[in-house]
Amino acid sequence: MMPREVFDRRTNVELVCRALQELDIPAVVNERHDITLDGKKISLFDTYVSGSAFKLIQRRSYHHGTMLIDTDLSSLGQYLKVDRSNLVTKGVASVRSPVTRLRESSFTIDHLSFCEATRTEFLKRYAFDQWRQNLEGEPIIVDEALVQTIEGVKTIREDMKTWEWMFGQTPEFTYKLNSKFSWGAVDVTITSKEGLITHVDIDAKDETAEDGSMALTALAVGMEGQKYNEQGLDLAIQRVRDEAPEVFSPRGAAEKVKDVAGWLKEEL
Repeated sequence: MMPREVFDRRTNVELVCRALQELDIPAVVNERHDITLDGKKISLFDTYVSGSAFKLIQRRSYHHGTMLIDTDLSSLGQYLKVDRSNLVTKGVASVRSPVTRLRESSFTIDHLSFCEATRTEFLKRYAFDQWRQNLEGEPIIVDEALVQTIEGVKTIREDMKTWEWMFGQTPEFTYKLNSKFSWGAVDVTITSKEGLITHVDIDAKDETAEDGSMALTALAVGMEGQKYNEQGLDLAIQRVRDEAPEVFSPRGAAEKVKDVAGWLKEEL
């Protein structure tokens, strides 16, 4: 975390790259500012400020990332396989790149040696005189007790815990999903922007004698304007009960709403 006016993404990744080179790992920074080894990424770095990658907010900038030291690459590949066939988003798409790990280039590298090497390079860059005099001192551990003593950090921390900061700037997206129930099948299309549901279509193919289509249509209307989470669904149902209780009158209508809402809670 640093002042916005002095932030430079490449400066940060080059600092980490020099730390790796001091450990005899021939890492380089490519044109996309990725740290690589033999042309493969070994870092997952991004600039995160105000909800989207590579963006600054107010007077602050943040840079964070991970380093693949001794990762199980076969498992990593499975974790990154996400089915997005039913999701259309206006967010910035990720660029897939081949990855490797530091252990492929060094048998001795571990978490501690990487941290110490990075710390040394940080001192060289931002506290050169202290480093030259071998006055490294002890690193400050940022724990709950320390946070409570620094008013500015407390304010930033509390801001980052809010729903508005975490979800309120989510790019617009449309999510299509479907499911089958004992009484029939349902196709649902949800459009969301900035963490709020803006439009919902629920198409129910009822295979029973009961009719709950009006209740599901009312549920779709009730969801609009709610937060894209479980609480939003609960509030949508309550909204329907308050404003149009008659839609629950047909036999099976309430049960269909319960089934669809329960399923959507698992999918959102």
